[in-house]
Amino acid sequence: MSSAQSFQPAVTTTMAILDGTGSAARQLLPLLNAAGNTPQRGPHLHHMPRLDLLRQLASRCRLSLLFLHSEHSLATCQRLLTVLRNLLPDTPVVIVGRGLTEQNTQPLLADGACDYLPLEKLDHSLLLRTLRHVRQLSEQHRQLHQLRNSDPLTGIHNRTHFYRQLAAKLEQHDDSQPGMALLTIDIDGFTRLNHNLGPRGGDAVVMMLSKRLRQALRPGDLLARMGTDEFAILLQPQAGAELWPCAKQYAIELMNILTPPYRYRGHDSMAYCSIGIALVPKHGDNGDDIIRRASLARFSAKKKHGCSYALFDESQETHISNTPSTLEAELFTALRGNQFELYYQPRVEISTGRIIGAEALIRWQHPQKGLVMPDQFIPLAENTGLIVPIGYWAIHNAGQSLMQLRNDGLLQGRVGVNLSFRQFKDEQMAATITRIIEQQQIDTSALEFELTESALIKDERHVRSCIEQLSALGVAFSLDDFGTGYSSFALLQKLPIHTLKIDRSFVSHVHNNPDDAEIVRAIINLAHNLDKMVIAEGVETEEQLRFLRQHHCDQVQGYYFSRPIPFDDFRTLLQDNRRQLGVDPAALQFDI
Repeated sequence: MSSAQSFQPAVTTTMAILDGTGSAARQLLPLLNAAGNTPQRGPHLHHMPRLDLLRQLASRCRLSLLFLHSEHSLATCQRLLTVLRNLLPDTPVVIVGRGLTEQNTQPLLADGACDYLPLEKLDHSLLLRTLRHVRQLSEQHRQLHQLRNSDPLTGIHNRTHFYRQLAAKLEQHDDSQPGMALLTIDIDGFTRLNHNLGPRGGDAVVMMLSKRLRQALRPGDLLARMGTDEFAILLQPQAGAELWPCAKQYAIELMNILTPPYRYRGHDSMAYCSIGIALVPKHGDNGDDIIRRASLARFSAKKKHGCSYALFDESQETHISNTPSTLEAELFTALRGNQFELYYQPRVEISTGRIIGAEALIRWQHPQKGLVMPDQFIPLAENTGLIVPIGYWAIHNAGQSLMQLRNDGLLQGRVGVNLSFRQFKDEQMAATITRIIEQQQIDTSALEFELTESALIKDERHVRSCIEQLSALGVAFSLDDFGTGYSSFALLQKLPIHTLKIDRSFVSHVHNNPDDAEIVRAIINLAHNLDKMVIAEGVETEEQLRFLRQHHCDQVQGYYFSRPIPFDDFRTLLQDNRRQLGVDPAALQFDI
């Protein structure tokens, strides 16, 4: 049966009525025909005498409305509603029948029916009222569905919807079907970009990124925003296509799309992306494993330069036991169990070859996993707040080492200890450090705190107050990784910063990259013009050392002289250095 125009003109609407006798269908059809004046564009009412026929119809088209004839008992109608909710979860159901009232339809309305129509009172106006009510409910349902399943910033699917769709596709997948590829994408250094552009600028870049990803989608692919700047694409290659070559080519196409700069308020910003790829079923057959392995591949891709991609392999999985999520509970035990240890990397005065200081770097001697490096647990300590007591522990232990070296006459310079920006959130930081200095009788003329540029800009007033209190005790301050952040020159002049440390990313290419060479020269000149010392980090070759000496850098540290080493080895290194002071500084090199 087909009818007249629907209550939504110009859109063909498919309706059905589950009616064993057909009597309700015969009464509804004329009223639906009278509801409009363009039958060719109107709704289609399908009479379904049996549930199995309704299933077949539902498999072929989407039903906008279902009428259920209440020719059976209340209990039977309730059972039918349960079946219909599973069969047609997004289709509103209207109960039709004789003798229906608000009271006797309450159980059916409670079980999911959206309205009822008493056939003995049914006329044109009553039907239109019900159709308008159904349309309002459908629109509300659509909006709720949109809120539940869409990301409010970008408008694409959200993480919850993606998990649900991925689980459904994995459940339906079998060996006879072609595989799928999961790609996870995020922006390298997004936190820094977000700080540079501001929250609105960061959101703008995320929206531009999502737009580029949408443009790359092909029919059947699924795109979702998984986190702040993280996206996922479920790629379903065409039948007959080889999975990995297809996924690889797609990743290359994505890199070409994502590499161009992002323009915000007239300025271009580079935002390189990393792409991780995991294959179904090769790398897993459940959602958690596939997502985790695609993420591990993405972390591996970040080790490459610029936009890059990586396929998951088992070697990445071997590092899971050392990831922050696994180590979180053990960090608390490590602090109480004295599992941390300070390593020292010497600072060498270029003009003399003399070791005149060191940077104290924390290591974790894990009882089962062995030596755990800082990049594996410091970010977790930052997030959990444990970096605050760990930082105080480092100051305490560095102070003890300083006393021994000074008493033995082995060290005339300073030992630097890193201060995290999270430590400045502790209102008692200056007082706590002062207490440690007094209790350990630390010679503050030999102590230096290394700050990152992010620490300076988090809370300028509080940070400045802390630095000034500690500086009054004789502690010196250096600014680490200079050139990679957004320091204000005004702050450099206001704060008692003693030393600027050039980031290793610039030092590593001074001999073959004119841009990096110019940056390093400019930092050295800036430091000296501001009457500050300058230290170059990451010196690994003779060419780098020669360049820094030619441009009057004050001090260097890096593998060319020594890796970070335990305290006893550092003592030995200082003793050897004193004996070698007569050697030409240009030839002075240490292999530890």
